[in-house]
Amino acid sequence: MGAIVVSQRGDKRVLSFDSGLEQSSVYLSKPYYLAHEYTQVMLLGLIFVDAKHVTLLGLGGGGLAHCLSHYYKEMTINAVELRQAVIDIAYEWFDLPRTPQLHVCQDDAQQYLLRTKAASTDLIFSDLYQASGMVELQNQKGFLKNCYKALNRKGWLVLNFHTMPEFTSELMQTLRSLFPDIRVCHVIKGNWIIFCGKTPSRFDEETTMRRAEELVEQVNMPLMYYYRQLSVLR
Repeated sequence: MGAIVVSQRGDKRVLSFDSGLEQSSVYLSKPYYLAHEYTQVMLLGLIFVDAKHVTLLGLGGGGLAHCLSHYYKEMTINAVELRQAVIDIAYEWFDLPRTPQLHVCQDDAQQYLLRTKAASTDLIFSDLYQASGMVELQNQKGFLKNCYKALNRKGWLVLNFHTMPEFTSELMQTLRSLFPDIRVCHVIKGNWIIFCGKTPSRFDEETTMRRAEELVEQVNMPLMYYYRQLSVLR
């Protein structure tokens, strides 16, 4: 998994697992502003569903947890992190908010999903990485099926991949068999974000754009470029 390392570059505090990969970055003066572009893009999942309950698989330094708890005060957020030491460091060094709306659980993501009540969450953000790259669990059929089960009827799953899975891969075939609405977005710095709807989005194109514009106005992040890059996987 890699040793947990915290470093600082000016106003930015960085979490890594003793490798060249940044696991999390937080601006100390503005911890709710997402420092990594791919996490900003993941926020676009909010335009497809009115999320009251959100599940974060992978906490890291808590960037997404910071952002969601700051801008969505009524949202319940369950964050799952494998290592207790990472959770402790997120609170001590990354100012992770201690608020009743944010529940942080030390657990394996797969085991957590297995115990999760069916149809109990609106939106799942999955960002499971270790020192060398993406955790293999995120690439497995059983994991995707458990995410599907945990989502309510209108729920969405948002996945962060370093590279886009092959269209004919077992992972993509599983996603397509489970989710009737799949959209993908390539982040300039390399990641691919995959948005998976348990049912087709109930919002037409005009409404979806309006929701994206409202999201941009709320979080003040440059998301419209990436909204326009979203493509439907057929």
